[in-house]
Amino acid sequence: MAGINMRLTIKRIAKTLGILLLVLLIGGGSWVTKPWDDLQSWRWYTMPFESLRAEVFSNWEVIQPVAPLQASTNPRQYQRNVASPESVSYPMGNERIPLTAYLEKANISGLMVLQDGEVKLEYYAKGLSRESRNHIWSATKSFTSTLVAMAHFEGRIESRDDRVARYAPQFAGTAYGESSIRHVLMMSSGIDFFHFKGTPDRNNMYWDIMQERQDFDAWAGALGRHVPPGSDFNYIATDTHVLSAVLRGAYGQSFTEIVQDRLWQRGGFGGDATWGLDGSCHPMGHCCLTLRLEEFTHLGQLYVENLVLDGQQTVHNDWFSMVENPQAPFQEPRLDEAGDLQRGYSVQFWIPHDYDQEFIAAGAFDQYLWIDRRQGTVVAQFSTGQQMLFTQRESGAGPEEFPAVMRTLASRETFH
Repeated sequence: MAGINMRLTIKRIAKTLGILLLVLLIGGGSWVTKPWDDLQSWRWYTMPFESLRAEVFSNWEVIQPVAPLQASTNPRQYQRNVASPESVSYPMGNERIPLTAYLEKANISGLMVLQDGEVKLEYYAKGLSRESRNHIWSATKSFTSTLVAMAHFEGRIESRDDRVARYAPQFAGTAYGESSIRHVLMMSSGIDFFHFKGTPDRNNMYWDIMQERQDFDAWAGALGRHVPPGSDFNYIATDTHVLSAVLRGAYGQSFTEIVQDRLWQRGGFGGDATWGLDGSCHPMGHCCLTLRLEEFTHLGQLYVENLVLDGQQTVHNDWFSMVENPQAPFQEPRLDEAGDLQRGYSVQFWIPHDYDQEFIAAGAFDQYLWIDRRQGTVVAQFSTGQQMLFTQRESGAGPEEFPAVMRTLASRETFH
């Protein structure tokens, strides 16, 4: 009888534990998927799967609240004289590699080359088309810094050496509030936050902002400082978001209104776009711009044309030197301890090795805008990438192959 009772007790315990486990699984699943929410933020967790990224990137409004940008009423029109990808190859060592090999290896979903105001190459894959909008991740940062340059030219920002709190008083008394706009532009704020290795990191940030819908201003303002500003390069999302807060204060407008009026409309951007929002409905200055490949390329063309919009100068002349060159020795391209190539940095743009008026807007999963002002060529790329999240090394094609492809496509000899 005792043995029977023991077996019954074990069965009851096992049944209870099973029910508890089921409840935990259902509760945990509901906590992540939030079935009561209009958004499907759980799709964020599908991004380790390369095969799902193209759909996610081109339907970002399903994951995150977004603010719309409307196409300019005076859009720039580009002529097309398009070559076939099969006709292009690039050098690697003693070989020439077909561009089609790169398209496959790097999981390219969109590629455009613009030279002399004419589209020389245009390619789409993975279900994307000319009208598809794609999430460009941290390449968004370069749009934000461009607006900072415009605000400085207009006198909305008196000096790049002004402290953040002068224009964004919500950061008064914080480490960010005491940081200069110049150092924040350089990713040299000294703030105690980390993109690659350290705590707190971007995973903590994205959980709080994307899942918990927290106010990004407040989140960034709570961070301390780990080194003096201007003393190191630390690539962090919060720096660029703080720049967007500076712009909001400088203009006294929402960030979306600033983008629409100062850049999208007068810059002749021909397509609609969206910008992802934080929990307080502020666009996240560092990421989450979703746009067509042509609008991505168009930003580069504006840089080729010295950011003259509608016949008017919009930035100080020294801005181009700042964009094209690292602003401190610790921002120069280099070889790391493992002997790997690491790109340099300037003011929210990356700098390739052996740079010569070349700079890059870059985002996770290999979204790239390569701008060559010397040759007057822009190359824009959408990709579903190889890695879970963006690092300083180019994935897919590798650190040597990526610039070889970009420089071939930017060369004036390739399409003549």
